[in-house]
Amino acid sequence: MKQWYCIIGGQQYGPVSEDELRNWAEVGRIKLTDQVWSEGMPAWTSASVVPGIFRAEGSPPPMHTPHRGAIVLTLGILGLAVCVICGIIAFVMAKNDLAKMAAGKMDPVGQGMTNAGKICGIISICLLAVGALVGILYFCVIFIVVIAAGLS
Repeated sequence: MKQWYCIIGGQQYGPVSEDELRNWAEVGRIKLTDQVWSEGMPAWTSASVVPGIFRAEGSPPPMHTPHRGAIVLTLGILGLAVCVICGIIAFVMAKNDLAKMAAGKMDPVGQGMTNAGKICGIISICLLAVGALVGILYFCVIFIVVIAAGLS
C-alpha cells in the first residue's frame, strides 16, 4: 500500500497509509489546500488533485454516533441541584464525548450542550470540594473548642 507524506499548517507528517490519509480528510485534519506527496510523484501537490483522498461530491457523509448533549447537560444540572454524583458522571461523559467529537466519531451538533454539562459538572465537583473543606474545618474548630474547654 502507498505511503503518503503531507504538510499541514507548515508541519510535515508521514509516512501514513492511504486509509489513514482518507480518515484525516474525513475528520478535517487535512484540507484540500494542504500539500501531499507519495513515492512516484514528481513533486508535492495539493491534496485536492489527488483522487481518492476526499469523498466525492454527493456521496453520503460518514456515520457518526449520535451525541448525548442533552443527557450530559441534564446530569450536570442535577449535579448542581440534587446530587454531586450526577455532576461527576456528567463531567466524565462530557470529557469522553468531546474527544469523540474532535475525532469525528460523534455528531458535533451537541457540542454546546456537552460543554455546558461539563461546566456544570466541574462546578458541582468544586462545590463538593469546598463543602468538604468547610466540614473538615468545622469539625477541627469544634474539636479544638472541646479540648480547650476540657483543659480549663
